[in-house]
Amino acid sequence: MAKSKDVKKDSLKQVGRKVFVEGDYTDIYIKIGQSKLSKNNQFKRMHSEVYDCEEYVWQGVLKEGKEVCFRRGDGSVVPNPYVYNQISGPGITLSGQEAISDFEVKNAIVCPVEGCDLVYNFIDEESKLIYNGKSQEHTLYIRIYDNNTGVNNDRWIVISVE
Repeated sequence: MAKSKDVKKDSLKQVGRKVFVEGDYTDIYIKIGQSKLSKNNQFKRMHSEVYDCEEYVWQGVLKEGKEVCFRRGDGSVVPNPYVYNQISGPGITLSGQEAISDFEVKNAIVCPVEGCDLVYNFIDEESKLIYNGKSQEHTLYIRIYDNNTGVNNDRWIVISVE
């Protein structure tokens, strides 16, 4: 008979209709260069107090000049470069001065937002996210947004860095 784990009630968070334990591993991974999908590259789920939504966090070493991409456990790419809605296509937002200075999205339509630390990058299947900062340990926070119809399709990602 398996033992049940005691979970403190205050460690449970509700986001929309989902309830989860803060810090659970999730089905989102970071690939840096040719790295493999492994627990070391897996994001943890948390609740963003700032945006009041689910957010994912990963801590590890980013290497200068390497391509960075995000994947689901089944290998599918996040954001999905083939998903469009009636307003726009897929993309990556770099949020905060560190993300803007450390990352570059190649082969994208790049739209800096005047007066704030946001850069919208409209991507396609040839776009690449490149880390150009110093090789060092960082904490990455990402939020994944779906099509405005509520379909789970990984259309847009927002990246912040510490």
